[in-house]
Amino acid sequence: MSMPVALALAALAVAIPATTAAAANAGVQVLSSDTRAVDDGGGARAQAAATRQITPCTWSYFGDPRAVSHRDWVFTGCISTDGRVKLDEYNLASGQRRLLTLFRGLEVDDHNNPSLVFFRNKLYAFDSEHAGYVYPRDRNSRMQYRVSKRDWGAGRAWGGTRTIPLESGCGLGYTYPNPVVSGKRMYLFMRGPCWYPYYTSTTDGKTWAAPKTLVLGPPATGRNVRPYAKYDTAPDGSILMTFSDGHPGSYKNSLYYMRFKGGRFYKADGTVIGTTRDLPFRLSQLDIVQPYSAAKGRPWPMDIAFGSDGVPSIVYSSRVGEDDTFRYARWDGEKWVTRLISPAGGSLFGYRNGGITFNHADPRWVVLTRLIDGHHEVEVRHTADQGLTWEAFQLTHNSSVLNFRPVFPRGITDPNRLVVVYVSGSASSFRSYRTVVNMQIDKALEPAPTVTPTPSP
Repeated sequence: MSMPVALALAALAVAIPATTAAAANAGVQVLSSDTRAVDDGGGARAQAAATRQITPCTWSYFGDPRAVSHRDWVFTGCISTDGRVKLDEYNLASGQRRLLTLFRGLEVDDHNNPSLVFFRNKLYAFDSEHAGYVYPRDRNSRMQYRVSKRDWGAGRAWGGTRTIPLESGCGLGYTYPNPVVSGKRMYLFMRGPCWYPYYTSTTDGKTWAAPKTLVLGPPATGRNVRPYAKYDTAPDGSILMTFSDGHPGSYKNSLYYMRFKGGRFYKADGTVIGTTRDLPFRLSQLDIVQPYSAAKGRPWPMDIAFGSDGVPSIVYSSRVGEDDTFRYARWDGEKWVTRLISPAGGSLFGYRNGGITFNHADPRWVVLTRLIDGHHEVEVRHTADQGLTWEAFQLTHNSSVLNFRPVFPRGITDPNRLVVVYVSGSASSFRSYRTVVNMQIDKALEPAPTVTPTPSP
């Protein structure tokens, strides 16, 4: 994200250096300093393919960005079916590709997918082994990262693995890294050691501020309630955030919002919630986008973006009974307006939907998966009227396997090109999957022209 950093936050920060294997810091472990390119090819065949299979792997839904782009290169990260963290580098113009291994020795677990971001002209990849009450219980989890040696992630050369000094908290592990660049500072948001939204930040990619918990989960509700979060940046450097109370399968969620800028946290109408000194907040202190109700259901944040019209927008799922719908929330200057996008449908090991995300270059577009004629298909939708109506474009057809968790790679701004990346295959849990990640490349979709009614004589 691109926000001028809060001086107040920097002043409060306690600088803690992250070090490589050459240093004596016992908290640092180098897993590997190579990337072992396993594929390097391309040419007309790859370039001409409308859909290319990246590699057997998968990803979760709450670590982002999963794919980023610079010029014609698209970088996609995922966790393989043998516990290795993969990075696919693909050139949309030439078809050249490289498949690298960034981290090894992780469990087969979709939480272990990497999150990618460009910072100070380098490509960063963040990753953490999943740990919790159940699996595995004896792990000292860590948040680790690697940095490309060349600008914009070019080539195979990457620096060694670094770890970020973080608190042990309640003894639970970190997961869901969400790096966000704002001005000259990079923020790393994540699920923290007590399963609450948590963050640290850096200006040089090596020294990290003292971590802080952002918000607390609902009080006295038991171990299974943990907030879920999504983050994005606005052109003025503000960081936009949306949260749920917990998982919709185990809690009657509401959906919340706040914005961070200059060391202060705000509601959408500009009301100050507090400063970094007041952290952590209770969810009840934040802006309520959709409160829980039996009619509208249990909302769960899928993505947040800053629209071209200058207001924040959120896409989310909302569970009513055993069925999910995809919904769109937009701040209209006075209140949050929520509208239906489509039914979600389908079931993915306890999840009642396959996910929805914005095109962050143009948030009038979303990509989602839903049941169409009994198949889990990828569909792109466009709104020309702030979510009141949606025009649908189906990308996959008559699929015999699940298609789920689709994204638009961040950074693609070519108005003549459509790129969508998604998971395809079979999965019975977050630790049991036989899936591949696919990339679909096509010409940009053309929404129907808006018809202006002819005035009556």
